[in-house]
Amino acid sequence: MAELTKSPSGAAHRSGWLRTIIELVACFVILVTMFRTFLAGAYMIETGSMAPCLLGKHRAAVCPSCRFSFAVEGTGSVAAAVCPNCGRGGIAYQELPESYGDHLLVHRGTFEVRSPRRWEVIVFQNPNKLRQAYVKRVVGLPGESVEVKGGDVYVSGKIQAKTYATQCGVRIPVYDHDLRPPDDDDEWRPRWIIDRPAGGWRAEGGAFHFTPGKPSSDQWEWVHYRNWIRRGGFHATSVPLTHWPESLDRLQGGFKPLRYDAESQTLVCRGAMPASLRDQILAGVDDVESQSAIERLYEASHIAPIVDIYGYNGGRDGEGHHEVRDLMIALRARWGEGNGEFALAMTDGTHEFRCVFDRKTRTVQLIEEQTSRTLRTATLDDLLFTKGAIIELSLMDRQVLMAIDGKPAFEPWSFPGTTEQGPTPWQPVRFAARGGKVDIDAIKLYRDVYYTSDLGRRGTAGPVQLLDNEFFVLGDNSPVSKDSRSWSGKAVLTGDLLVGKPLVVHVPSRKQRIRIGGLQQEIRIPEFSQMRYIH
Repeated sequence: MAELTKSPSGAAHRSGWLRTIIELVACFVILVTMFRTFLAGAYMIETGSMAPCLLGKHRAAVCPSCRFSFAVEGTGSVAAAVCPNCGRGGIAYQELPESYGDHLLVHRGTFEVRSPRRWEVIVFQNPNKLRQAYVKRVVGLPGESVEVKGGDVYVSGKIQAKTYATQCGVRIPVYDHDLRPPDDDDEWRPRWIIDRPAGGWRAEGGAFHFTPGKPSSDQWEWVHYRNWIRRGGFHATSVPLTHWPESLDRLQGGFKPLRYDAESQTLVCRGAMPASLRDQILAGVDDVESQSAIERLYEASHIAPIVDIYGYNGGRDGEGHHEVRDLMIALRARWGEGNGEFALAMTDGTHEFRCVFDRKTRTVQLIEEQTSRTLRTATLDDLLFTKGAIIELSLMDRQVLMAIDGKPAFEPWSFPGTTEQGPTPWQPVRFAARGGKVDIDAIKLYRDVYYTSDLGRRGTAGPVQLLDNEFFVLGDNSPVSKDSRSWSGKAVLTGDLLVGKPLVVHVPSRKQRIRIGGLQQEIRIPEFSQMRYIH
């Protein structure tokens, strides 16, 4: 017979459990204290020099048109915010609750066992104020010759390409098709356009569905992105016009940003033509040619290159003076009936590349459009065609990279830069299908950081040679970041100033006012959804 033992009394049992819980809590507190004392430290970001990757004090705004959520710097120095997704301006944000800057958990011992790597985010002591901690991204390593030009980083004259993980860490949203303004928004036009409306593509909400015709055609049917903007811009658009309307002669000097070039017989607009100006001019002309030219110029002027706008800056520091060619497209593809093909293409204005997914052969090919040369080939899992997948294609730093469900499908393809690039494309991305059913949704377009030369001359007016223990760092929010480009005097970042590697954003919070009886108190509300690893 098995021996039985008597269970302890209920009171003694509860006492034992209570003691165990207290001991576990005490051990946890001791471990956390030791970890933070010897291995890790907590830092709060005050400014927006790393936005939108890492945020300083800010206010969480929501666009009233497209419902896109974005952070705006928290000082309130800008009168109104501008939505970085749809360009809606005049968004009130100053009365919104202020959120604290991101809290970083920083591993202090990382750089005692190894050196920082390029593109890694680091915390260090400010060379100008040693008691002040900074967080930036490493772009230049000891002994290298570093230069920032054309928005990119060069070492010894060679452009430095980012890995897929780094691209995902620095990418800045340009347009989320799931968050688009309503159809009755008079200032808005669709950004994704079906080239042949009578063909196989059909738009439904934020998705596109392709059904091949009968019989199925071998011709690709395309959907392309055009960067429609509401207002502003520095681009020039022109349309043919044989003469300036005589009825407007007396008002010709009052039509900025519009001008007529008599030599080339073109009507030119700088930036997007305001609707009020269009209506004013149309009211003063009565010939059909001029009316048609004005209408066409109005529509064309609102299609512009993608520029380095930051929603965080509220339009304060740079109205987008720099055109950006380096982009990433992400979308979800689901295959239906038939052994069809799906293509995703991207151009930087000089080079164009296409990824072709073939259901019949279970392969994806990377093709150079100009030469039709196949550069990379990969075999695809059957699950991609049965369950669908998130596909990401990027053209950044003279490198083509494609990933499926977060994993690169093949080695990136690098191509040489040219001294004379074509114009920045205003329709940089497109996708197509043929031969079988395909559904596309969750379409998001991103851009790379464009490193500017406006705030400093070091490394931007020419290469800078780093010493053996010196690093070159930049902020992701390049228009406002104080970094290696602009530090005063002989201030440089050396290895002895390194603090550690930030691992996660932990327990972000925002201010919230509560009223208890007649008292009003300000408390911090945790925003657990903003907790994340740092790339």
